Amino acid sequence: MFEPSAYAGRVPPLAPHGAALLAYHRGRGDAALRLRSSLGEDEILPAGTFFRSGEGLFAWEGYALELAHGRVLDLGAGAGVHSLELQERGLEVVAVENQPDLVLILRERGVRRVVRADFRLWAGAPADTVLMLMNGLGPAGTLAGLDRFLWHARALVAPGGQLLVDIAEALPEPGPAPADLPRAHAYEGEAWIELSFEGRVGRPFRELYLDYETLARHAHDAGWTVGVAFEDGEGAFLVRLTPA
Repeated sequence: MFEPSAYAGRVPPLAPHGAALLAYHRGRGDAALRLRSSLGEDEILPAGTFFRSGEGLFAWEGYALELAHGRVLDLGAGAGVHSLELQERGLEVVAVENQPDLVLILRERGVRRVVRADFRLWAGAPADTVLMLMNGLGPAGTLAGLDRFLWHARALVAPGGQLLVDIAEALPEPGPAPADLPRAHAYEGEAWIELSFEGRVGRPFRELYLDYETLARHAHDAGWTVGVAFEDGEGAFLVRLTPA
């Protein structure tokens, strides 16, 4: 059974993520994260993946950037992959990121407007395009958290604007899930993730993986019109939401 006290000595959940990306940004080309999840994943993620650009972008990312227009809000901006690309295209971009290491990276890489905030709670000026890429709805954590965010996000989108998100259904690995991680509850996409970097092991945190039908149902209930903007044929979707 999951005992929260068992993780009391670990670093904050996302600290390894920020530390790995900062190490790469400082010249450690071999920096990599280890990711374990309640879905059975146990993999190494090169930190360079979070700094890709140009031809290194996924097809749905490129399409999302083509759809972006007007004033753009990049929620969960990470290392600035999308903010920097849109800036180069002449768009006004506000990058919102809560991890201090990533805020530093964003500023040092040249993102002009960076706000440190939890985007699930932040309320700034409405944008024409709200961008949430790389499983951008993941930090909602649960379906209840998704509902709260979808209602909150209506105030972030200007009239005639759009919310662009990518989603992928949870796909459990064959075999038993790790015994030391909590299990999903009613919805399998309510996964638990553990990140580590060079001996720094973060506390497990919730990450939400969504199938399209589930997102569409919850978005409709929160007053959004939903449509598939791009499908890669391998289970990943770019979804466009507009206030109904």
